[in-house]
Amino acid sequence: MDAFCEVPITSATALDAAFASGKKYAIQKYRQMIRHFLDPGMKVSIGHAGTLQLTSIPALACLATAGRWSVNDAKHLASTYKEAGLKDLLKSKRYQQSLKLIEKAVQQSIRGSGKPVSKSNVPLVITQCVMTLSITEPIVREVGVLMGEISAKVDERLQQMKRLPGRLVRVEGPNALVVINSGDREELRFVDAAYLRSFGIYEKGTPFVMHQLSWSPDSTTAIYFPALDLEAKSEKLSDLETQLKNAETPLPEPPGKAVNAEL
Repeated sequence: MDAFCEVPITSATALDAAFASGKKYAIQKYRQMIRHFLDPGMKVSIGHAGTLQLTSIPALACLATAGRWSVNDAKHLASTYKEAGLKDLLKSKRYQQSLKLIEKAVQQSIRGSGKPVSKSNVPLVITQCVMTLSITEPIVREVGVLMGEISAKVDERLQQMKRLPGRLVRVEGPNALVVINSGDREELRFVDAAYLRSFGIYEKGTPFVMHQLSWSPDSTTAIYFPALDLEAKSEKLSDLETQLKNAETPLPEPPGKAVNAEL
């Protein structure tokens, strides 16, 4: 695999748009179950705009499994993550310190923009904050690497999950062209551009790790998590800061769409 590891933390609701509207109540129920069983996450206040919820990437993989297949499959995946070391990492001082650093960075980014918060823009802001902190704060980078190692162990232990690195090539209208490294070869795929953007993947060349989940023989789903390039050098910091500044401008939303509750 390329020298990528998943960004360790993102928005707890980054996957919501991918589920049918009729599953809204079920997804909220699954999210509560995963918070109790695996990762409580962290609520972040963003002033008058309300709150947002930070969560780990493994928690989202479990949510996708519950929403697409079953709660039992999701609990099996969560248990495997725990056994691979996630339970200890989430309880560690360095993970809690990383959450606090990300919380502060997200608050400063959102409040500093001086503009209404767009719900669809929040995951992008979180991703850019985490990417920037992974360069400026060694502890955040360390947590990302450790969580990537845990996910790699789960990949080895479960045939239902496969992790593959890739990059965004370009966006073509509603579609995005991505390249995925399967180990033996590189494969080009078209993916829904709005879906990628919901995770903060929008810039040409952005690295990601795709989780390919298959908990039944005839059903497969893929989740594209933004990734840290472990070979990135500090010179990239200015580029990340520029992207973060651009991300502070909310996306156009119809009236009444501003965030006023937990995201």
